[in-house]
Amino acid sequence: MNIWTIMTFELRRQLRSRTWLLNMILLPVVLIFLLGASLSGVVGVEGAETVNPVKVAIVDTAAAAPAKSATLDAFVKSDEVKDYISPFEVQTREEAESGLRTGKYGYAVIVPQGFDSEIQSGGQAELELILGKNHSDNTTAGTVFDNFLSEINYKQAAAMTLGPEALTAVMPATADQPAVQLGSLNNGGKTYTASQFYAASMLLMFLLYSGLTVTSSLFSEKDNHTLFRINSMPVKGSQLFIGKMLGVGVITMLQCAAIIIFTSLLFGVYWGNRPWLLMLFCLLMIIASMMFSILVCMFSKTSATATNVVNIVTVGMTFLSGGMAPLPDSWVNSVGAFTINHWEMQAIIRMMLHSGFGQILPNLLVMSAMCLVLIGGVVFTYRKVGYHE
Repeated sequence: MNIWTIMTFELRRQLRSRTWLLNMILLPVVLIFLLGASLSGVVGVEGAETVNPVKVAIVDTAAAAPAKSATLDAFVKSDEVKDYISPFEVQTREEAESGLRTGKYGYAVIVPQGFDSEIQSGGQAELELILGKNHSDNTTAGTVFDNFLSEINYKQAAAMTLGPEALTAVMPATADQPAVQLGSLNNGGKTYTASQFYAASMLLMFLLYSGLTVTSSLFSEKDNHTLFRINSMPVKGSQLFIGKMLGVGVITMLQCAAIIIFTSLLFGVYWGNRPWLLMLFCLLMIIASMMFSILVCMFSKTSATATNVVNIVTVGMTFLSGGMAPLPDSWVNSVGAFTINHWEMQAIIRMMLHSGFGQILPNLLVMSAMCLVLIGGVVFTYRKVGYHE
């Protein structure tokens, strides 16, 4: 009953605070809107990527029209390739190389003499491919012509090994397959937007900032000189401490739910298809934040010192985990891996992308281990230091 009374009093006190409502609920929602709108082209992917046709210079060394490669000519003019390749017949290799240097062409293909006759005689299909200046153009054109050569050589090998009748078995299986297919490499074929990214990062940052509520709650009794009077009543120190932490925990969970609901309704932020798993990660973040703040309070003599430490650590971990601005992967995956935000952020983003549970499980285990270590530290420290004036 003592714990319940203290917890409800703590809840009423926090909910009456306009400053808490503005700083812990309204401020993160406004930040998510501003960051998501202003950095939409920097973080996340709004939609599917488009590929512009690459200008390809084709040099056929056979020169005479009857001797040119009919196989390659039919391929580059086919319906499935024309969306990705714009062929331009060029007379000499020097002209093609000059066009690549000036940017007139994005890629070049040198067709050797007797290309078709070599294929018909069972030889290996080979083309000389010259890269241009643009990496995307090189990737697109290289994929198209590599697939072209691979398909021809595969059929040649099948015919030589299994006989000409093997080609009739291969053709139906490959006839309907496009030469190039656009897709997303993440698990569910989903992408995340800047609003989703900053919704997750700001949620985690303000859950860490909830440690300031812990600091305020623990030091308020000392600063107001009411802790001694409370301890003189039939209330154990542990009951007072647990009641306060439960009150702060409940108010922080309300803050977390409010941020998720408001961002989902107002900005259309999609939080993934595992709401219960999202709630579990948020709960682990709340526990870790509270336990860390309790440890800081136990070793701090004044409220100002504890507040400064919580502020510095919160901002530092948010930055190192890449939550404020996109950082190189080498930084995020090395230094950022020592922060709580890193493991939470990666898990939430993977839930947004519909990743499998096996990819999220390591993050869950690491967060659970961190919480257990922090809880153990709080229990040990409380027994040594206690909560008194």
